[in-house]
Amino acid sequence: MNQKRIYLYPFFIIFIVFLVDKMVCIPELREAGRRAYKSGQNVLVGLPKVWEEDKKLQSENTKVVVVTGTSRSDIFHEWDKIPVNQSTYDGPIYFETRSSIKASEYFLFYLMIQSMTKSGFKPDLLFLEFSEEMLNENNVFSYKSKWQELMLHEDELIDIYPTFNFKYQREILSKLFFLSYNYHFSPTQGVSNWIKGKTANDDTYFIALASYLNKKRPFDPNKIGINLDNFTPQEFKDRIVDYSESQRELLLTNYTFSETEYGFLKKIIQHAEEHNIPTVLWEPQVHPYYSQLRKSITGGNLMETFGRPLVDPNSKNIRLISLNKGNTNCKTFVDSSHVSPICVPEIADKLLQIAKGIPNFK
Repeated sequence: MNQKRIYLYPFFIIFIVFLVDKMVCIPELREAGRRAYKSGQNVLVGLPKVWEEDKKLQSENTKVVVVTGTSRSDIFHEWDKIPVNQSTYDGPIYFETRSSIKASEYFLFYLMIQSMTKSGFKPDLLFLEFSEEMLNENNVFSYKSKWQELMLHEDELIDIYPTFNFKYQREILSKLFFLSYNYHFSPTQGVSNWIKGKTANDDTYFIALASYLNKKRPFDPNKIGINLDNFTPQEFKDRIVDYSESQRELLLTNYTFSETEYGFLKKIIQHAEEHNIPTVLWEPQVHPYYSQLRKSITGGNLMETFGRPLVDPNSKNIRLISLNKGNTNCKTFVDSSHVSPICVPEIADKLLQIAKGIPNFK
């Protein structure tokens, strides 16, 4: 008799696992027992608050330009109010820069832009960064690192499934079939917090979120950067040569074109077209030394090779421009990969001039 009961144990364990997994479908229990939030997750959870603030600005007749990109776009965040030439645009305009994330690529940007439209917010204009490093499969900040930080809902997992390769598609299926695995759910923590009316790691969550939803930071005039022709030999070595090598190791290591990141760039462009979001796809300027180093690794000119084919020449929503064509007056760099924040007004003006050619940008 006891031996027959032993045979039933595996079925009992499977039933318990199934029951716990289905209980995770209850939102209150899921939020009580899910794992601690990480940086990527905090961004997605915090963004609806950002979009609500931007919608309020639009209701006050201020145009909102969303700036999405890496640290090369993050320099926009160092201006509380970017001066714009009246001849380019003469109305009140605000640059939303909290969607510029230093360490991320198109996978996260796609989720961020989806969050924007799901919140019912449509920017008057989107600045979308194109940098060749973002298309490296082996970039340390690629989708592979962000994927580990995110707990996406079922509809989001289904949406991104076709863009991932087979390995990550298997992970998506696992997360869809086992929600407790998706949320790294702890049953004992969930029951305890649910009884107490708490969610998982509230303190950690709010500290991280507060650091993200920060005010714009004025740049330090003492850290304004150095003119292209004024580097001392030591400064050139530290800021240009050595920094270029660090970028090679982090962002250009074993450069392999990423079909996955490119797939999410495609999805962003399609999303902008479907929702009539005026968009400027732009390539930031880098120091000539680093530009040559990068070109020796990637082959260069990827903006034309991979960016331009995504944009319909007759598009009513999207235009593109590279600022690496000697078409700016910006000659000040903080390092080999980033221009000085003092270049931001000129960059913003240049991108707005391009935007004026977009039929759906009013």
